[in-house]
Amino acid sequence: MNAPTTTIPAELNGVPVQKLQGTIAKLTENPDLADFRFAARNTWVEGTATTSTIHEWYGAGAEHVHAAEFTATADHPTLGHGHGPTPHEFLLHALASCVAAGVATTAANRGITLTRIDSVARGNMDVRGILGIDPDVRNGFLSIEVEVDVEGDAPKADLDALIAASAKRSAVFDVVTAPTPATVRPAS
Repeated sequence: MNAPTTTIPAELNGVPVQKLQGTIAKLTENPDLADFRFAARNTWVEGTATTSTIHEWYGAGAEHVHAAEFTATADHPTLGHGHGPTPHEFLLHALASCVAAGVATTAANRGITLTRIDSVARGNMDVRGILGIDPDVRNGFLSIEVEVDVEGDAPKADLDALIAASAKRSAVFDVVTAPTPATVRPAS
């Protein structure tokens, strides 16, 4: 008697499952292809406002560009002119987005159909640090919390496991929670 075969769907939850699994297999076989680099080019607008352009990236052994050039403008609510959210809010957006993407791809890889992923990322900050008022106050967030609500065709325990797996593998969660070497230097 032959073992039952499972057909991998071409797409589940908007995730190209076969492509995802093929990429995992290719990177497992050739780890050198797993070196990816991303960039955001930033230009000052006025006051505390800046605009970043995101277009080119490197991965799988070659230079690439996104299908479109993306821009994001940041500003500060009290010192700025309302050009956009603060850089700190973009970090919360990046974290919530990365976790949600991880939930969607992990669910697709596990054959779970999702109907909804909603999340809220909140960060608490004492701005006396970044304003130079108190050198003993941290410049960044004092704490961050992401609440994720997932619905799909699996038991709650399996859906909760998707959230845990996503947090464990989230690049942005890792950057936020583990020390990452970073430098700021003058351009050459």
